[in-house]
Amino acid sequence: MNLKLETVVSGPLDNNAFVLYDTETKNGVIFDPSFQPVRILDLVRENDLSITHILFTHGHFDHFAGLAYLLSNLTSKPVVALHPADLQLWQEGGGSVHFRMPIFPPLDPDVLLADGQEIQLGDTVIRVLHTPGHSPGSVVFYIPALRTAIVGDLLFKHSIGRTDLHGGNFSALKHSIQTRIFALPPETILLPGHGEQTTVGIEMVDNPFVGLNANYNEY
Repeated sequence: MNLKLETVVSGPLDNNAFVLYDTETKNGVIFDPSFQPVRILDLVRENDLSITHILFTHGHFDHFAGLAYLLSNLTSKPVVALHPADLQLWQEGGGSVHFRMPIFPPLDPDVLLADGQEIQLGDTVIRVLHTPGHSPGSVVFYIPALRTAIVGDLLFKHSIGRTDLHGGNFSALKHSIQTRIFALPPETILLPGHGEQTTVGIEMVDNPFVGLNANYNEY
């Protein structure tokens, strides 16, 4: 299997969406399609991809804003998946009204994700890790074959996700990062929902909120 993982940065919040695909079979998975989904669709069409799944790290609006457009323009309907703890957030518009950017919520997902679940892209495993804190249903998608984890808004380079939004919890977020993310191999690449990539090893040492030298008890 010849895997490729591409990043599409778009929208007013500079969201990172990701497309993982096999260059041989042409099957692919989209993660967190945000604003300007035509750019994702262009990538899909340019590479003649068949998208099997659209997976969401959490239910905030800026991570699902492009879903309806993609579903109406993809050749075949992919499986849409979200953790059940974020279903209500999703159904209420993903918090968009609080940012004065109200959008219609998408249809309910086809599949509700579970901790430890494995999603297949051919021979490649995408492992679901439930990591609450930024939102109750936040998950990380770990791809061992690429030594990479798509972490949504749980963790950023030298920072962490907001916990002041509805459903956020700093203690839960800290626990998720220290017990789930930092349990991954240090060389694991972390791809956040905004901003540049980092690694487990870097954040274990240098992250001022949850790293080895952190002294924050709340955020």
